[in-house]
Amino acid sequence: MCDTMVTVTDEGVLFAKNSDRDANEAQLLEWIPARDHVRTDSADPTDSEVTVRCTWIDIAQVAHTHAVLLSRPWWMFGAEMGANEHGVVIGNEAVFTRELSRRSGRIGSRRPEAEPGLLGMDLLRLALERAANATDAVEVIVTLLERHGQAGSCSRAHPNFT
Repeated sequence: MCDTMVTVTDEGVLFAKNSDRDANEAQLLEWIPARDHVRTDSADPTDSEVTVRCTWIDIAQVAHTHAVLLSRPWWMFGAEMGANEHGVVIGNEAVFTRELSRRSGRIGSRRPEAEPGLLGMDLLRLALERAANATDAVEVIVTLLERHGQAGSCSRAHPNFT
């Protein structure tokens, strides 16, 4: 499991986190500027649906995304940790469970037929891109979980690690 620490003082906030992913998995430190997302390739001017490719699924993109600084595995859309231009900071923590997945009906690695969903790290990035404060970030994550669920392999080297 990762270690995450936060200290809040009158002078500011300090966020610290490590990553305990695969030893040979490179982490990128990536700055993504704020963007407006408008579909321009449609003959119908009212058709403005734009999608974003997350790690395993495509979802609807919002009209505007905030600038973010992410630390993420090289192969994944989502991030281990990050911050956005509004000072929202999120760190990913793995939680292991024996509960059945709604999407697969199975536990752990025995889920070859599992329906894909968002990874926890996808949710982290999407929340940072879409939320201007912590309350909005929670709302983004809950809404995306309700709409798309959470499922899929979290490791390139070990595909059954979910």
